[in-house]
Amino acid sequence: MILSSTIDYKSLYEGQKKENEDLQSEVLKMQLQLLKFSRMIFGSKSEAFKVNPAQLTLEIQAEQIPAVCDLSSAKRVEGYVKGNPAKTRDLSEFGSYLDSLPHFYETREPENLPEGAEKIGEDEHKILEYTPGKLFVRVIVIPKYKLPEKNGDDTVKIIAIEAPSRPLRKCIAGASTLAQILVDKYTDHLPVFRQKARFARDGTIIPYNTLLDWTGKTIDLLEVLYPVLKKAILSTRYIHVDETGLKVLCSGENKRHRKIHDGYLWCYNNSIEKMVFFDYQHGRGEKHAEVILKDFRGIIQTDGWQVYQGIASKQEDIKQICCLAHARRKFDEALSTDKELAGYALAKFQAIYEVERYCKDNNLSYEEIKDTRQARSAPLLNELHEWMTEQYKTLPSAPISTAIGYAMRHWERLCYYTKDGMLKPDNNPVENAIRPTVLGRKNFLFAGSQRGAERIAIIYSLLGTCKLNNINPYLWLKDVLSRINDHPINKISELLPHNWIKNQPTQVASL
Repeated sequence: MILSSTIDYKSLYEGQKKENEDLQSEVLKMQLQLLKFSRMIFGSKSEAFKVNPAQLTLEIQAEQIPAVCDLSSAKRVEGYVKGNPAKTRDLSEFGSYLDSLPHFYETREPENLPEGAEKIGEDEHKILEYTPGKLFVRVIVIPKYKLPEKNGDDTVKIIAIEAPSRPLRKCIAGASTLAQILVDKYTDHLPVFRQKARFARDGTIIPYNTLLDWTGKTIDLLEVLYPVLKKAILSTRYIHVDETGLKVLCSGENKRHRKIHDGYLWCYNNSIEKMVFFDYQHGRGEKHAEVILKDFRGIIQTDGWQVYQGIASKQEDIKQICCLAHARRKFDEALSTDKELAGYALAKFQAIYEVERYCKDNNLSYEEIKDTRQARSAPLLNELHEWMTEQYKTLPSAPISTAIGYAMRHWERLCYYTKDGMLKPDNNPVENAIRPTVLGRKNFLFAGSQRGAERIAIIYSLLGTCKLNNINPYLWLKDVLSRINDHPINKISELLPHNWIKNQPTQVASL
């Protein structure tokens, strides 16, 4: 018989209590994951945060920043605060665009018009119509002339101009056709097989492999611009860096057993001079970024991925700073589980970004932006840091503590932007540059080979730079493809989008 005095009830209770706490923690973790996945699939992607004017939590003090809207004139409708009524759409710009289009007139007279009827006026009804793009054959005729024979000269001399230069040697596709194919795939994310179907609807049958061949060879032709763009970006002193996945089909000896490799497109963005450069690498480690950054001297702005911090620690000439939007995003994710604490932090971030909006709206110089940030943003950041330090001491393991922990680990690098007016508070420019690659990835799924992945990096670099400079990519491609073979190699940088736009009329180059 076991006596009750020999049983350690306290240890059993403590063990059971710890087990219950672990289970509760696991349940909370799974609930948060479910909430996150549900939001990714069904929820809004916007991270906009609106402070309820009727409920200021944790004694939030009003910031001395111009108000975005006048809450006194807000109108309460069915439980929520509604601001100013929707603005009337401004169609003046669209009307100017319509006036610039070609106009084709047709007059429709009444049938059986009585004799003696007098015309007193007319009405015009404008209708915007569209004609789908059509392929056509441009035939360039080059006359050849035979010179008359001279006495004692048996040689025959023939005069004719040189044959026109083609983008691709012995290829019937001209610059405009090749440009449209690339824009369709890499700007409008239309896979090649859909382009083939669209051509077929207009009665033109172009084999699928032919379209693939034209696409690859055209990018190979543009590759001469790729290292020049890379050099231009790395010669600056401030870039944004991020990476995104790209699945690559690895062909083996047996084509039935092809494997998918998880590669990465590393993006290097200069938001000041409006350039972007993509580099395809096999992985996401330090060695893959060092390939590019070994020649860089300056500031890189990144997320909290430890690889970037490791690179900066190895290279004295690189200063790594972090992204304020990533820190804010952690609090946004914690809002559903702790509205009071996360709401306070988000309100502070909102006030900090109001300062950035003020600088942008008033077109301040870099020096003025620096002074404004030191006067307005720095005190807000200090208040937020003091609050996080106090809260972190008592918070249990939860999304809000994760958010505070992330911000505190990177705090110095998060606030560095206030020291230089040229710097951005976040890494949004590079994330915007990456977005087209994500849309393309959803359409063509993967690169067909390692070389195909490298070509994707080349064309996204050039078309991405076009987008940053508000250049119509079709017009740029058509012009560059028509003369790149004859352009002096020592002046090839003139064909880069940000240099090309300087020599183009605004009405031609702009979107």
